[in-house]
Amino acid sequence: MVVSNRLPQIEAPADEQEARVAPVGGLVVGLAVALTAPLDRREALWVGWSGRAADGTPANFARRSRVRGLDLAAFDLSQSEVRLFYNGFSNRTLWPLLHSFPAKMVVRHDYYRGYMRANRRFAEILMPMLQENDLVWVHDHHLMPLGRELRRLGWTGEMAWFLHTPVPPADVFGLLPWASELLESILDYDLVGVHTRRYAHNLFDSLSTEIPGMVIGDTFRHKGRSLTIRSHPIGTDYEGLRRMAEKIDRRAAERLVGVISEGHKFVLGVDRLDYTKGIIQRLRTFEYLLDRYPALRGNVSLIQISAPSRTRVPEYVEERQQVDQLVGRVNGKFAEADWTPIRYLYRSYPQEELVAFYRRADVCLVTPLRDGMNLVAKEFVAAQQATDPGVVVLSRFCGAADSMRDAILVNPYDIEATAAATYRALRLSRRERLRRWRSLNEDVRTRTAEAWSESFLQDLEGVSHDIRARAHTRD
Repeated sequence: MVVSNRLPQIEAPADEQEARVAPVGGLVVGLAVALTAPLDRREALWVGWSGRAADGTPANFARRSRVRGLDLAAFDLSQSEVRLFYNGFSNRTLWPLLHSFPAKMVVRHDYYRGYMRANRRFAEILMPMLQENDLVWVHDHHLMPLGRELRRLGWTGEMAWFLHTPVPPADVFGLLPWASELLESILDYDLVGVHTRRYAHNLFDSLSTEIPGMVIGDTFRHKGRSLTIRSHPIGTDYEGLRRMAEKIDRRAAERLVGVISEGHKFVLGVDRLDYTKGIIQRLRTFEYLLDRYPALRGNVSLIQISAPSRTRVPEYVEERQQVDQLVGRVNGKFAEADWTPIRYLYRSYPQEELVAFYRRADVCLVTPLRDGMNLVAKEFVAAQQATDPGVVVLSRFCGAADSMRDAILVNPYDIEATAAATYRALRLSRRERLRRWRSLNEDVRTRTAEAWSESFLQDLEGVSHDIRARAHTRD
């Protein structure tokens, strides 16, 4: 039983047989790949919010459907739950806190109460669907206390939680007024997963700071309860991306990207429109690049794809306004009749078209200010031509940087240094690009979404076996 706040968006097709899942983020991409893999013949049901806000009181049960190999169970939230639980505590309180943006954190007690009520309703909907020997795998910051709510309703089976965001240092997490309550609630899981060892260290540190207990190896113990925390970096659908990329010829990619002149180079950014993604810093970096290296003018363009995100949250409205103004300023400053420096695309693209952008780009700027993992860097590598690959310029502050050491690593806050790194990436020899790509490709090829889910579930089975063995010994 996989539980997340959001399910994949189901695109309405002309022919119902052609219904397909449209990803809405890294979590959904990773889970969709993992749950359509064999998983040792496990059966999986994915439960979550439909994305709809119901008028009045929504039904307290989930609607079942099956789409492209995924068994889904969706339910609606009320208008109040969307406002308090989703837009409020999840996106205006926890999201900035977990990404180490405490100045953007909004502290409101009605948000917190709405968050806890919504988690109770998730548990009430899920509980009648559970059967003996089921395994419950909960995902992300929206559902941090769901495990505790299920235990209160009587669930005694195996249960795990995976946090897809970063984990901030303990002194940042402790700024949340309800830090100790939320941290204690995760002790009802058997296993917690995060993307990197640093995040695991930060979570242990926060637990030790807020709750009396002890850390023994990878386990935190408190009042007879034991919680194991381990790092499991998520991957993407490598084989699927390679198949898509191999179907795209250069002309098709150039029709999508646009060709200005022979030898014209493209720098690519792909993100949700979110203040954690560093889009404003990236645009300023490109502006500085054109100022510092005038020979690039007319010969290099930045394509920035920004998928609309959380459009009713004030911080995201402000981010969009700032991005719009900055794009206009840079284009007004440098544009010529036959060249626009920045092509800003405020929309979502299906995976097949994103792969065409990846395939044609010479450099991919993946420069979040903070990110749990970031799959764009991995998707870009998987889509590249093995004979003439592009270059990844990657923020040090995302989980992907832990293993993608042959990207050009940057501090996105340092505009001048990031611009210099981008200039270097544009000028790398083919031999050096190949060397870097082969190393990155091996990492992306082996650390897939399927490998992530398999290793996590194997860990959960091992942890649960140890818990049962200790209980048997005590008896």
